[in-house]
Amino acid sequence: MKRILLLLLVSVSCFAQSYKFAVGSNITSFVFTNSAGANPSFLRPSSGMHLSLSRESSLSKSFLVDYGINYNQFNNVGDVQNIPFTYATDFIGLNAGIGPKLSLGKGISLVAKANASVSTMVNGNQFLLNRYVDLSGDDQFNSMRTMYGYSFELTKQISPQVGVFVKYQHLDSYNFGSSTLNFIPSTFSLGLSLSK
Repeated sequence: MKRILLLLLVSVSCFAQSYKFAVGSNITSFVFTNSAGANPSFLRPSSGMHLSLSRESSLSKSFLVDYGINYNQFNNVGDVQNIPFTYATDFIGLNAGIGPKLSLGKGISLVAKANASVSTMVNGNQFLLNRYVDLSGDDQFNSMRTMYGYSFELTKQISPQVGVFVKYQHLDSYNFGSSTLNFIPSTFSLGLSLSK
């Protein structure tokens, strides 16, 4: 068994690898379900920053896998009875993706991936009635958050070592229970790819 794992690790490391840096914007919806099972409509999507650093490897000529770290701001706004409020949160986490790569010619390729992410909040505040409320004690925000989804990436290879890309990613946290808060970020980003 150990030999099989070692062979698998060595064979994966032999394929082409690249490091990717991306910066962009999250448009995040908070979907809150209360204990009665209702979804109040007073929350509205808001934008926040997205940064990621990942390592991508080729499992074959047309199949890729990546893993890395990310920083996200998942923000939201709303109002109840004409009283406005905002949520501003910062999350750091790990992400992974796997999927096929389709070459379109002239150094351009399209990559579709299934993605998974796990993250934790490092800072969070709610602004309500002219004061800030710390969210670090709120279990709906400070617990480990797993998200699943998909991404599409259009890449242009400028040279054998350098590429640029644009990416769209959609994730959902899929929390279930009597009273839950789900994050649904849609992320638009631009990035740089450096190959070995």
